[in-house]
Amino acid sequence: MAIRLPKIPPGPWELEYPFASHYLELGPDKVMHYLDEGEGPPVVMVHGNPSWSFMFRRLVKGLEGYRRLAPDHLGMGLSTRPRDGYGFRLADRVDDFSAWIESLGLGEPVHLVLHDWGGPIALGWAGAHPDRVASVTAMNTGLRRPENFKIPARLGLFRKAPALRNLLAVHLNLFAAGVVRHCSVRPFSPAAADGFLAPYRSPAHREALARFVADIPLGEGHPTRAFLAGIDRDFASLAGKPFLLPWGMRDFVFSPLFYDDLRARLPGARLLPLFRSGHCLLEDEPEAVGEAVRTFLDEHSGRAAGG
Repeated sequence: MAIRLPKIPPGPWELEYPFASHYLELGPDKVMHYLDEGEGPPVVMVHGNPSWSFMFRRLVKGLEGYRRLAPDHLGMGLSTRPRDGYGFRLADRVDDFSAWIESLGLGEPVHLVLHDWGGPIALGWAGAHPDRVASVTAMNTGLRRPENFKIPARLGLFRKAPALRNLLAVHLNLFAAGVVRHCSVRPFSPAAADGFLAPYRSPAHREALARFVADIPLGEGHPTRAFLAGIDRDFASLAGKPFLLPWGMRDFVFSPLFYDDLRARLPGARLLPLFRSGHCLLEDEPEAVGEAVRTFLDEHSGRAAGG
């Protein structure tokens, strides 16, 4: 298979991300990169915008004894940048994720670990296949807009005219750079900042970042609004699954309003509010999150009892 890979500059990020690359061809110029590390119960980690599988690097290293899987959405991370004919809508992302999951031929239910847009994307598949889900760890994500939520001014700036959004997110790279600068409480290490930004050094590699923002369905007539509402309805089929909710409580996007909404819908969920963390909780408090996820997965895969 001839893969038109994005040219990602080398740097300190490579030492933080010592994993073998795997690829799935979804169509011309549509090749999904993913991690597939180890053996054991499958743990599927799904990122949002503007991150990539790099954000889960510590979990991948810390969950030995599990099969750790993490895709990069098309146009992001080490996946190819699709050109003509790709919609960049949530529905397209769910289709991609579903095709990737099916390609793996997994013989047992999966443990999902979700962040940001990774929540709606993976839950779009999971809500239709609840029997194939073992547990869900949902971090700073959401399926519906809580009452009293107002889009933050910093994010709203990218929601204005398409020309302005493209200038800011594509040409000036202010969306990805803004996450590194403003979405954690503890400053990113140089290697972490390099890792988050490395796939987006070139304007040619940033279209997906702007298109993800444009796909936030705030208006009544937005084409993704009804699709997301369908995912939200199907979410009820997962309510009986084990849920862990680690949450960066200083997130100005997926704020505690989203956390409160999820925990109200999931009275049996295990809660982990992190008051020293922002949106990028895996950078702010990686040890606390890693320990909680490991304990949760061990309990719900039989390992805590010696399985």
